[in-house]
Amino acid sequence: MEAGAGADLGRSSDPAVVAVRSALEGPVIEVLRREIPNLQTLPRGAAYDVVMNDPRLLAECFHLFRSRPELFREVVVDGERRPVTRDESLLACGRTLGDAVALVVRAAARRHFRRRLDDGPARLAAPVMPEVPVLKRWAISLGLAEPPRRPRRSTAPSRADELYRAIRAHLCFDWQVPLIPHYVPMTPALVTSLGPRLLDVREAAELRALAAPGGAPADGRAPLLLDGARRLMVSGHDRIDAEVLWRVVQQMDLGRLFPHGETERIRRAVAQVSAVQGEVIRALLPVLGDDIRRFTVFLMVAFVVLGEPRFKQDFCHEGRAHAVRRLAERLAPLPVPPPSLDEMNRFYQAVLGTAYAGGAEPNGEALLMTHPDLVRALDALGPVPAPLG
Repeated sequence: MEAGAGADLGRSSDPAVVAVRSALEGPVIEVLRREIPNLQTLPRGAAYDVVMNDPRLLAECFHLFRSRPELFREVVVDGERRPVTRDESLLACGRTLGDAVALVVRAAARRHFRRRLDDGPARLAAPVMPEVPVLKRWAISLGLAEPPRRPRRSTAPSRADELYRAIRAHLCFDWQVPLIPHYVPMTPALVTSLGPRLLDVREAAELRALAAPGGAPADGRAPLLLDGARRLMVSGHDRIDAEVLWRVVQQMDLGRLFPHGETERIRRAVAQVSAVQGEVIRALLPVLGDDIRRFTVFLMVAFVVLGEPRFKQDFCHEGRAHAVRRLAERLAPLPVPPPSLDEMNRFYQAVLGTAYAGGAEPNGEALLMTHPDLVRALDALGPVPAPLG
């Protein structure tokens, strides 16, 4: 998504960007002041800065906008004063709503990076003396020519500016706002190496894993969490490597799937999931998008939902893969959920609930008609973008 070449909220003279900022500082912040208790006692200008300086509060504001668009029907409008709620729709200023969202996310990220990373005076870059030809140097030594003027020292980019320049093109969506503090430990080199794949990371735990030493391999391989599900397998076999699985579970913080994150139960789950039969793996890989995170989450959710005895019976015993093949048939026509643990968990729980409810469900339409939980899970996904390459 492009929010205008080089345009940044508060730094641009582009009339469309100026109009976006004016709307945010005026009628939009007035709606937010009425609806959000933490803003009600603040004057308008102060409220705008408080929101832009606090990613958690900004995320709350975006949630209000997305969940209650009727509150903004008079202030977020197109050229004919009709309400705008879809990111691809044009606003009165000529930019899309998605462009405006990206401008806000970038402005909030720049502020946060500067607070967290720039804790000292601006650095001055050493001046670079111009190259002087040999003949001119000879003339200068004889007093026949003037020496070149020493260039003035310029301010070097700060750590915050370097990170912002690297990540700016990938700050596009309001779901990224809660992640802004977790982008801070990432180096500009890491962000550049990830490129658009950064948008496929929606969990703070996964960003921490990527930013940790060794999180992004130096040999050019994809980071573990951004690789295909085949990375889980013992080389040359349809068998899960328990050690790799444990690393994925830790890096994704999948203990959140278990009440109180009981370590012993998590270890038992990893041991059992790593014993899944090869025919089960071959049935599930094509319908889970060959994504290591979705594949792992699906199996861990299945362990939690079905319980250990039923999971062992259907997933781990040789010759029992018919139940999983039926499950794969249900998964095949459904959209791939975004890589958010909450959304994957809700979606896969609903799918597993349909598979073990009993009864014949011959096609996708009947499946949706008879299982409202699955319909709600699908509706919650919203429009699902194509997988990033």
